[in-house]
Amino acid sequence: MKPSYVVTLITATLICVAAAFMLGAADTRKPWPKPTPPPPPSPIYHESRERAPGVEEIAAQAKTRYQTLEREIERALHGRDPQRREAAFTFLLPELIQVEPERVVALFERQKPGEARETLRSEIARQWTVRDLHAAVAWMKSLDEHERQASANTAVKSIAPYAPAVANRLAREFGLRGQTRTRD
Repeated sequence: MKPSYVVTLITATLICVAAAFMLGAADTRKPWPKPTPPPPPSPIYHESRERAPGVEEIAAQAKTRYQTLEREIERALHGRDPQRREAAFTFLLPELIQVEPERVVALFERQKPGEARETLRSEIARQWTVRDLHAAVAWMKSLDEHERQASANTAVKSIAPYAPAVANRLAREFGLRGQTRTRD
């Protein structure tokens, strides 16, 4: 076969394949199925022995929710149960940081110097930095020199794995030397 025939044959084949693909692609598109409606409610009801709270009780609990969270974090902080402390730092502290960070700051300020204050400072720095860097930095700057450096060090270590450039900037801002050796 001559080279011109081969080129013509390949070109014609490619055109046919492209046309078939385009025609086939238009036909194979299927719309997403619509969601099915929920099933009807069951006509069978069982009496519950537990009392359901009323509207007033739910509203009262909602008003004191964050105060309760603050109290539970403080109890866990001063208790010696590591599971309770871990649960408080994993579930309660993030919620309180997100909705009422001023309560977290007040809780920290009430702590006397010692292990509980240092642990809470580290957890606040680690978690608040991840959620709201600017607010966390403002809080860290309000601390005394020793606590500022310790909280900044914790914050830098917590964000360095996923945001090394931010960690380096934060380390420079707080004057931490040799804390992060990451590439930008």
